[in-house]
Amino acid sequence: MNAWPIGIFDSGAGGLSVLSSCRALLPYEDFIYLSDASHAPYGNKTDGEIAERVFACCERLMNLNCKAIVVACNTATGVGIKMLRQRYARPFVGLEPAMKPAVKAGIAGEIVILCTEATARQEKFLALLKQCVSGQLSVVSWIAAPMGRNVIKTIPSPEPRTPNPGFPPTITVAPQKKLAALIEIRIDNLESIRPQVYEILTPYKDAAAVILGCTHYVFIREMIADFYRLQDRKIPIFDGNAGAARRLKGLLKKGQLLTNRKTAGGVRLILG
Repeated sequence: MNAWPIGIFDSGAGGLSVLSSCRALLPYEDFIYLSDASHAPYGNKTDGEIAERVFACCERLMNLNCKAIVVACNTATGVGIKMLRQRYARPFVGLEPAMKPAVKAGIAGEIVILCTEATARQEKFLALLKQCVSGQLSVVSWIAAPMGRNVIKTIPSPEPRTPNPGFPPTITVAPQKKLAALIEIRIDNLESIRPQVYEILTPYKDAAAVILGCTHYVFIREMIADFYRLQDRKIPIFDGNAGAARRLKGLLKKGQLLTNRKTAGGVRLILG
């Protein structure tokens, strides 16, 4: 089983950014990447439709003898990861927005979470948000704000852990209806979507940090950084890819599933 490949799937090209992080940490492993592009995007589907695709992709990878599976999509993770772990005897790794690193960094100001609409409504996402906030902040309210902005308003805990002026931050959840699909369609010419990306970011031009809550968004990280450079600012941008790769390696090591090979592994790409 050690020689079996690792499966990774996403609704399209977004998970390729996760694949890159996993290969960097596990260079001797073989990977199978399943792109479910014919059913993309997931973020605009119902939970039932997303769950159906999650299980279909997982079954295909299981039939290819994958020893572990990475759900390289925040939306699919939120909908299906718990059910996958209950149904199958395999290690599963999911993706989640990198809220914990962002909050632990002690950032003062507004932290903006860019994600899909489906991710923003998931109990898993809301639980993570509550967990991250409660450790550093006191949650006052979750409100619908102008321009579709859902804001977690916060006040300092009695004894804030980070003595940063202006801490704690305001966490703004900014669900995007079409951004993942736009990236998927224009993946070969991302420069063409720069105007749309800048339009999305304009309401958040004063943000202190951005969290990329969709693996597709990682492909426009530098574009996002460019937007803030135009505001004469350099801000941290977080994503969950490296954390997922570390989690994958930890599970393989714990299960004694790491390959014994000392030559570079390969990647097989298949379409769903």
